[in-house]
Amino acid sequence: MKEDEKIRQPELKTEELLRLLKDIKWEYGSIFNFNGIPFQIIITNVDELADDKTGEKYGEPAEFYESTEVPGGFDIYLHDTIPESERERILFHEIMEANLTSQGIKDSERHDITLQEEEKVFGKRDNQEKK
Repeated sequence: MKEDEKIRQPELKTEELLRLLKDIKWEYGSIFNFNGIPFQIIITNVDELADDKTGEKYGEPAEFYESTEVPGGFDIYLHDTIPESERERILFHEIMEANLTSQGIKDSERHDITLQEEEKVFGKRDNQEKK
């Protein structure tokens, strides 16, 4: 196997992320850094996201995108209806997945890695089937 064909191990820093989560403010515009990457929280009003004709909501409850305001960083969009009891788990997932994105990990692989780490820390999600 050639050197460039070796499987690259992602840098997860799960314990560091868990410590950071205790200090993140759940408010619009809150900025923090993880693994050298700046993040900004954008709280979205679910009612404002509704389609005028159908009332259907746009987007997932939590998503991240490359930031347009924070150079080299990510914006994490969070619906304002996410229960306080789920916020730490959801932030963990979005930050971990964005971190893996910055490391060049592919879409499906980074989601699987993130979900595995999330389940190690928080257990299975309520909406997932038990295997």
